Amino acid sequence: MSNRLAHATSPYLLQHAENPVDWWEFTPEAFATARERDVPVLLSVGYAACHWCHVMAHESFEDRDTAEYMNAHFVSVKVDREQRPDVDSIYMAATQLLTRQGGWPMTVFLTPEGRAFHAGTYYPPRPVQGRPSFVQVMTAVTEAWTQRRDEVLRSAEQVSEALSRHPELVDRMLADAGPSVVAEPASGADEDRTGRLVAAWLDGLEVARDAAHEGFGTGAKFPPSPALDALARLARPSEGGADPTAAAERRTARHLLCVTLDAMVVGALQDHVGGGFFRYSVTPDWSLPHYEKMLYDNAQLLRVLARTVELLDRVGTDPSRAARYRHAATALVAWLQREMITPEGAFAASLDADSDPAPDEPHAEREGAYYTFSRPSRSSGGSRPEPVTASWGEAGSVTGVLDESVRRALWQRRLTRTAPHRDDKIVTAWNGMALTALAEAGVLLDRPEWLQPATTAAAFLWENHRDAATGTLARTSRGGVVDAHEGQLEDYACLGAGLLALYRATGDTAWYERSAALADTAVARFAREDTVLESAEVDPTLAAAGSTGRAEPFDDVAASSAAILARWLTELSRPEAGGRKVQEVVAAVTGAAAGVVLKAPTAAGGTVSAVLGAARPPELLEVAHASAQQWDQVMDTLGAGRVLDTLVLDGAVAPYGVPGTSEPGFTVWRCRDGRCELPVHSVAQLARRVASERGGDD
Repeated sequence: MSNRLAHATSPYLLQHAENPVDWWEFTPEAFATARERDVPVLLSVGYAACHWCHVMAHESFEDRDTAEYMNAHFVSVKVDREQRPDVDSIYMAATQLLTRQGGWPMTVFLTPEGRAFHAGTYYPPRPVQGRPSFVQVMTAVTEAWTQRRDEVLRSAEQVSEALSRHPELVDRMLADAGPSVVAEPASGADEDRTGRLVAAWLDGLEVARDAAHEGFGTGAKFPPSPALDALARLARPSEGGADPTAAAERRTARHLLCVTLDAMVVGALQDHVGGGFFRYSVTPDWSLPHYEKMLYDNAQLLRVLARTVELLDRVGTDPSRAARYRHAATALVAWLQREMITPEGAFAASLDADSDPAPDEPHAEREGAYYTFSRPSRSSGGSRPEPVTASWGEAGSVTGVLDESVRRALWQRRLTRTAPHRDDKIVTAWNGMALTALAEAGVLLDRPEWLQPATTAAAFLWENHRDAATGTLARTSRGGVVDAHEGQLEDYACLGAGLLALYRATGDTAWYERSAALADTAVARFAREDTVLESAEVDPTLAAAGSTGRAEPFDDVAASSAAILARWLTELSRPEAGGRKVQEVVAAVTGAAAGVVLKAPTAAGGTVSAVLGAARPPELLEVAHASAQQWDQVMDTLGAGRVLDTLVLDGAVAPYGVPGTSEPGFTVWRCRDGRCELPVHSVAQLARRVASERGGDD
């Protein structure tokens, strides 16, 4: 018999719809029921591609005796962290505060008001290695709730108070850190401040770098996508390139970027058979992946790969590396188009790590069963499932590309297996990342056909995830049914940036106008005088738990939402958005950059990108009286620059207006900071000017 989750829009929640647990979604009614019954809330948070979430579901939530205890003593609430990141964020902070660690599945015990008083992650069905069983934990919580209620409530109050003070503590920490990283020059020059910040950040990355295996840190390795994106931006030549310090920083950035990409592209993090990248490596040498495939990881890595290929092609000193990254990007897009496009034309959230083993491999583990292959072991002469790396092919030792005959043979073998489950909900933010990546990669890698899936997804999101009356965005949809929860800042910023990238790639002004309209809504809903919110309206239950709704300054698996907002607003090149001066909003985000860099350089990539963007905003080309043919010629003349460092705008939407000119007809103005140079009146003149300004790199 199905429970309440049978009506959910989340595939993760639907996976639990047949559990004997009397699950609720995270609703006011669930907490009202807990108050009426005078029992705690048992909150379980996970996501569809989570391996250990499935393990705990099979062991505990499908077990009738366990479910009976849960139903008798708790109101049990199941949450998809991807659908409700606001819920996940505050209770993950509570879990880390209570246990000094976190992860999924996340298990949190709450008062009926929503305050956390006990937490953990995965609990086994029986005690093992000092870890109590799930039933033992629930029994202990029940005993505390019924016998020592005052202590429980006091603990819950302390946790919620600590969480509500978190933004103040972060502000104080970053303010204290600032002067020790960036000494304010007497001139107050922005360029000096940016240079010092960049130098401090690169130093921090060098300290965190794992020189033996590459990447950052010495444990499990996640793709450091925001840091790689910032390194790609920093490595790109810019005006003032003769400065020896800037040239040295570009070389450092390029080296860190490429050696990290090499480790992921050649190692087991890349799916060398089917394309795309797995979520992370459980080993520090990138040799054993955790096999989920997430849209957000792959979108970010596609963008980095495309920008790096363009950079290396421009420099011209490393063609084999450029070819390796181009191959990885091409395989990634092929995977996206083959396996991740939903019937609506947008992109699904993830692929599971687990699947049924092949019939001839009955002893294989479910995790990675679709992706691993058995071959004679180099050490024992036996046979064991292994991830595929570039070294499986003869060409791998030279190019880092799996030998094509090996790849084809393994692909045919894979087609006989049971494919992993797909979480086919459409997440606004992650689709926005995919729009940006496909739009930029389509131009940078000269694959214009990649713009079509981006355009289709963008049209679906604009028509279905946006409320035309209010301009607000939904977080998710599935099967054409849009979830009721409003999107977070991440959704607005990522979709807005994606629409802008699509405009820059296609030249279709409608996408620019939509991006600008979304910026007005985002600033009005999320920007405050001196800070930026992640949630426009904080759920009352989450407010009781200690949530303030404020955006974190540090990167997670993606750049911080505030940093994405700042970069997007800068690249829109409009002086105002949502009734606020854009410069003020950007300053509110970048003002604490020095502290972010000092405290967590590996989580500062988004902020560094925002600072670089503010210091080097895109050049504007304002085009007036252009025919359709001339407009296309202007876009083609700019080439890669139109998605990297130049924004081409029709005069009708130019933010400062188009200056008058004595010569009628086609005119192109080159503008920066509201000031324009003398115009040109032919595409040929523009082409000569662009060619004269393009040079090599060191």
